[in-house]
Amino acid sequence: MARRLYLFIIICVCTLKGLGQTQPDSTEVVQAINTFVDAFSNLKWEKFSDCWAEDATAFFPPSARYPYRAGSKQEILHIFKKVFENAGKQKSSPPHIIIQPLDVRIQMAGTTAIVTFTLDDPDLLGRRTLVLKKEDGKWLIIHLHASGAPMQK
Repeated sequence: MARRLYLFIIICVCTLKGLGQTQPDSTEVVQAINTFVDAFSNLKWEKFSDCWAEDATAFFPPSARYPYRAGSKQEILHIFKKVFENAGKQKSSPPHIIIQPLDVRIQMAGTTAIVTFTLDDPDLLGRRTLVLKKEDGKWLIIHLHASGAPMQK
């Protein structure tokens, strides 16, 4: 798990250098995303919950069987609670969910950050966008968009 987080940090730093990003907040965004990925992968519910702004919204992938926009932190957490419960039943030790962000890009816009990446799956390319805002000195997720595209064979 530590190796994956370290790899994720390296990918983000390299991406930031490639984009010419020198804003100090981008490092904080990387840390916020690492906290999110670690909490999600290891089913750390409280840390995971702390990653979200109260007014957050989300579009979930088809596997969530929730085609609508979730319109609040509470609604998002309600949906993710089921994901956490199912993942905990399928694997008894961490990491419960394997998340390996690929092709990470961070775009800074003042107190807003847009983080995009892909997740590799044999049949489906997972596409993720996280929008974060800095609130009281902390970067919080205000939007998640999760979709998938069939892999071309």
